Amino acid sequence: MSKQKLFVDFDITIVDSIKAFTDTYNILYGDHPNFVPADPNKITEYNFKCICPLIKHSEDIFKNKLFFFLLKFINENTYEVLEKLNKKYRLIVSTIGTSKNLSLKSKWLESNLPFIKDYILIKNQGCKMDKSLINMGKDSIFIDDIPSNLESSNAERKILFGKIYPWNRGWKSEHCLDWKEVEEMFL
Repeated sequence: MSKQKLFVDFDITIVDSIKAFTDTYNILYGDHPNFVPADPNKITEYNFKCICPLIKHSEDIFKNKLFFFLLKFINENTYEVLEKLNKKYRLIVSTIGTSKNLSLKSKWLESNLPFIKDYILIKNQGCKMDKSLINMGKDSIFIDDIPSNLESSNAERKILFGKIYPWNRGWKSEHCLDWKEVEEMFL
Protein backbone atom coordinates (compact mmCIF):
# COMPACT_ATOMS: atom_id res chain seq x y z
CA MET A 1 0.00 0.00 0.00
CA SER A 2 1.39 3.37 -0.95
CA LYS A 3 1.64 6.24 1.50
CA GLN A 4 -0.47 9.37 1.20
CA LYS A 5 1.50 12.20 -0.45
CA LEU A 6 2.43 15.20 1.65
CA PHE A 7 3.88 18.06 -0.42
CA VAL A 8 5.90 20.58 1.58
CA ASP A 9 7.30 23.91 0.47
CA PHE A 10 10.93 24.82 1.27
CA ASP A 11 11.34 28.57 1.89
CA ILE A 12 9.64 29.93 5.02
CA THR A 13 8.11 26.49 5.58
CA ILE A 14 11.00 24.08 6.17
CA VAL A 15 13.67 26.77 6.51
CA ASP A 16 13.87 30.33 7.82
CA SER A 17 14.75 31.99 4.52
CA ILE A 18 13.96 35.46 5.90
CA LYS A 19 16.61 35.23 8.64
CA ALA A 20 19.20 33.68 6.30
CA PHE A 21 18.48 36.34 3.68
CA THR A 22 18.89 39.25 6.11
CA ASP A 23 22.00 37.71 7.69
CA THR A 24 23.54 37.25 4.24
CA TYR A 25 22.61 40.79 3.23
CA ASN A 26 24.10 42.22 6.42
CA ILE A 27 27.38 40.41 5.81
CA LEU A 28 27.63 41.20 2.08
CA TYR A 29 26.58 44.86 2.29
CA GLY A 30 27.86 45.78 5.76
CA ASP A 31 30.71 47.93 4.38
CA HIS A 32 28.53 49.89 1.95
CA PRO A 33 28.32 53.62 2.89
CA ASN A 34 24.49 53.58 2.79
CA PHE A 35 24.14 50.33 4.72
CA VAL A 36 21.45 49.96 7.35
CA PRO A 37 21.24 46.50 8.97
CA ALA A 38 18.29 44.46 7.75
CA ASP A 39 15.89 43.36 10.48
CA PRO A 40 13.97 40.17 9.61
CA ASN A 41 11.13 41.24 11.93
CA LYS A 42 10.39 44.28 9.76
CA ILE A 43 9.81 42.54 6.44
CA THR A 44 6.70 43.62 4.54
CA GLU A 45 7.56 42.52 0.97
CA TYR A 46 8.48 39.06 -0.26
CA ASN A 47 11.21 40.55 -2.48
CA PHE A 48 13.03 41.96 0.61
CA LYS A 49 13.48 45.47 -0.90
CA CYS A 50 11.73 46.98 2.15
CA ILE A 51 14.55 45.91 4.50
CA CYS A 52 17.41 45.27 2.04
CA PRO A 53 17.35 48.35 -0.21
CA LEU A 54 20.88 47.90 -1.57
CA ILE A 55 20.12 44.68 -3.45
CA LYS A 56 19.21 44.91 -7.12
CA HIS A 57 17.62 41.45 -7.33
CA SER A 58 16.66 39.18 -4.44
CA GLU A 59 17.89 36.26 -6.57
CA ASP A 60 21.45 37.53 -5.96
CA ILE A 61 21.09 36.51 -2.31
CA PHE A 62 19.02 33.38 -2.95
CA LYS A 63 21.75 31.96 -5.20
CA ASN A 64 24.63 32.83 -2.88
CA LYS A 65 26.40 29.95 -1.12
CA LEU A 66 26.62 32.07 2.05
CA PHE A 67 22.80 32.13 2.20
CA PHE A 68 22.74 28.32 2.29
CA PHE A 69 25.57 28.20 4.83
CA LEU A 70 23.50 30.44 7.15
CA LEU A 71 20.17 28.71 6.40
CA LYS A 72 18.54 26.99 9.40
CA PHE A 73 15.28 25.16 10.03
CA ILE A 74 12.26 27.42 10.59
CA ASN A 75 11.56 25.91 14.05
CA GLU A 76 13.67 23.92 16.48
CA ASN A 77 11.40 20.89 15.99
CA THR A 78 11.21 20.95 12.17
CA TYR A 79 13.64 18.06 11.60
CA GLU A 80 12.02 15.86 14.25
CA VAL A 81 8.47 16.42 12.98
CA LEU A 82 9.42 15.93 9.32
CA GLU A 83 11.19 12.70 10.23
CA LYS A 84 8.03 11.45 12.00
CA LEU A 85 5.82 12.54 9.11
CA ASN A 86 8.11 10.72 6.68
CA LYS A 87 7.26 7.42 8.36
CA LYS A 88 3.53 7.90 7.75
CA TYR A 89 3.47 9.97 4.53
CA ARG A 90 5.42 10.19 1.30
CA LEU A 91 7.12 13.56 1.81
CA ILE A 92 7.78 15.55 -1.35
CA VAL A 93 9.48 18.94 -1.21
CA SER A 94 8.15 21.31 -3.89
CA THR A 95 9.94 24.59 -4.38
CA ILE A 96 10.41 27.38 -6.90
CA GLY A 97 13.68 29.13 -7.77
CA THR A 98 16.37 29.92 -10.28
CA SER A 99 18.68 27.19 -11.61
CA LYS A 100 21.50 28.06 -9.19
CA ASN A 101 19.11 28.45 -6.23
CA LEU A 102 17.47 25.09 -6.95
CA SER A 103 20.83 23.37 -7.22
CA LEU A 104 21.86 24.74 -3.82
CA LYS A 105 18.46 23.86 -2.30
CA SER A 106 18.88 20.28 -3.48
CA LYS A 107 22.32 20.05 -1.84
CA TRP A 108 20.98 21.59 1.38
CA LEU A 109 18.13 19.06 1.48
CA GLU A 110 20.47 16.13 0.87
CA SER A 111 22.72 17.27 3.74
CA ASN A 112 20.05 18.30 6.24
CA LEU A 113 17.02 16.09 5.48
CA PRO A 114 18.53 12.91 3.99
CA PHE A 115 15.39 10.86 4.65
CA ILE A 116 13.38 12.95 2.17
CA LYS A 117 13.99 11.37 -1.22
CA ASP A 118 11.56 13.26 -3.46
CA TYR A 119 11.87 16.87 -4.61
CA ILE A 120 10.04 18.82 -7.27
CA LEU A 121 12.25 21.75 -8.21
CA ILE A 122 10.41 24.32 -10.32
CA LYS A 123 12.29 26.80 -12.43
CA ASN A 124 9.78 29.13 -13.98
CA GLN A 125 9.77 32.56 -15.59
CA GLY A 126 10.43 35.18 -12.92
CA CYS A 127 9.88 32.70 -10.07
CA LYS A 128 6.12 33.22 -10.32
CA MET A 129 4.39 31.80 -7.26
CA ASP A 130 2.32 29.11 -8.94
CA LYS A 131 2.68 25.36 -8.45
CA SER A 132 -0.19 24.34 -10.71
CA LEU A 133 2.12 22.37 -13.00
CA ILE A 134 2.52 19.78 -10.23
CA ASN A 135 -0.21 17.16 -10.38
CA MET A 136 -0.46 16.54 -6.65
CA GLY A 137 -3.49 14.37 -7.17
CA LYS A 138 -6.44 13.18 -5.18
CA ASP A 139 -5.95 12.52 -1.47
CA SER A 140 -2.78 14.64 -1.27
CA ILE A 141 -1.86 17.29 1.30
CA PHE A 142 0.03 20.49 0.50
CA ILE A 143 1.72 22.76 3.06
CA ASP A 144 3.05 26.14 1.83
CA ASP A 145 3.43 29.71 3.09
CA ILE A 146 2.16 31.35 -0.13
CA PRO A 147 -1.62 31.36 -0.76
CA SER A 148 -1.20 31.57 -4.56
CA ASN A 149 0.81 28.33 -4.49
CA LEU A 150 -1.97 26.68 -2.49
CA GLU A 151 -4.75 28.12 -4.63
CA SER A 152 -3.11 27.01 -7.88
CA SER A 153 -2.57 23.43 -6.75
CA ASN A 154 -4.93 20.51 -7.17
CA ALA A 155 -4.07 19.04 -3.76
CA GLU A 156 -7.12 17.85 -1.87
CA ARG A 157 -6.07 19.46 1.42
CA LYS A 158 -4.19 22.77 1.53
CA ILE A 159 -2.60 24.27 4.63
CA LEU A 160 -0.99 27.69 4.98
CA PHE A 161 2.17 27.51 7.07
CA GLY A 162 3.82 29.99 9.41
CA LYS A 163 3.47 33.56 10.50
CA ILE A 164 1.10 35.88 8.70
CA TYR A 165 2.88 38.42 6.50
CA PRO A 166 1.46 41.03 4.10
CA TRP A 167 1.88 38.60 1.18
CA ASN A 168 -0.07 35.74 2.75
CA ARG A 169 -2.95 37.53 4.50
CA GLY A 170 -6.50 36.58 3.67
CA TRP A 171 -6.14 32.78 3.58
CA LYS A 172 -9.52 31.45 4.72
CA SER A 173 -8.72 27.77 5.13
CA GLU A 174 -6.48 25.66 7.38
CA HIS A 175 -3.39 27.28 8.88
CA CYS A 176 -0.55 25.97 11.06
CA LEU A 177 1.86 28.36 12.74
CA ASP A 178 4.69 25.86 13.26
CA TRP A 179 5.70 22.21 12.87
CA LYS A 180 4.36 21.28 16.33
CA GLU A 181 0.87 22.25 15.10
CA VAL A 182 1.42 20.17 11.94
CA GLU A 183 2.45 17.23 14.10
CA GLU A 184 -0.69 17.57 16.25
CA MET A 185 -2.82 17.71 13.11
CA PHE A 186 -1.34 14.69 11.29
CA LEU A 187 0.29 12.37 13.82
